[in-house]
Amino acid sequence: MAPSILNIIRGTYSTLLLIFSIILIMGLIAERNTKISADVHPAMAYFTIWAAILWLMMVEGGQGSLVGLTPVNPEIYRESHKTAFRCTSLAHKGDNLDRYLLGRQFMVVLVVFTVNMSGGPSGDITLWGLPDWLKSIMFGGGAAMILFTCMVGQLNSQVIASLCMLDYTNTYSALATLWVAMFIEWTGL
Repeated sequence: MAPSILNIIRGTYSTLLLIFSIILIMGLIAERNTKISADVHPAMAYFTIWAAILWLMMVEGGQGSLVGLTPVNPEIYRESHKTAFRCTSLAHKGDNLDRYLLGRQFMVVLVVFTVNMSGGPSGDITLWGLPDWLKSIMFGGGAAMILFTCMVGQLNSQVIASLCMLDYTNTYSALATLWVAMFIEWTGL
């Protein structure tokens, strides 16, 4: 079935807003208008924001996958998805899933904070002569950071993970994220 004209319009303007937001954020970093780019260096801010977004993708998708795989017998994928088997064996043992979810929530806060420090506007900014009303919406209201963080770091990974749970957790980054979340919960943070 072909997509409706409404879905095509929504998908188009959503994609264009995301691309525009990413360009604005990368421009802020280049112009040293973010905390990390101003205090350290733009290269560090670029590295930090993209590393944090990639990790956020793993944190968000990992949650959906581990929760979704709870009722599935792990013996079915023991040989075909060995790393996913390791993840679920640990996460589904005792109360580990609850512990993972608690640690994971702290990780989300930490990662989103890092994304904001790397790409969020710092102080009174000037960027490419943009009008005040546009800066107010995209930076003052946080629209650029919200669209970037939610659309790139959270929503797409949750959707992909819900459709490909085994493949999403069949990576060493999923296993490492699980270990970090469990460690954070263990520390009591």
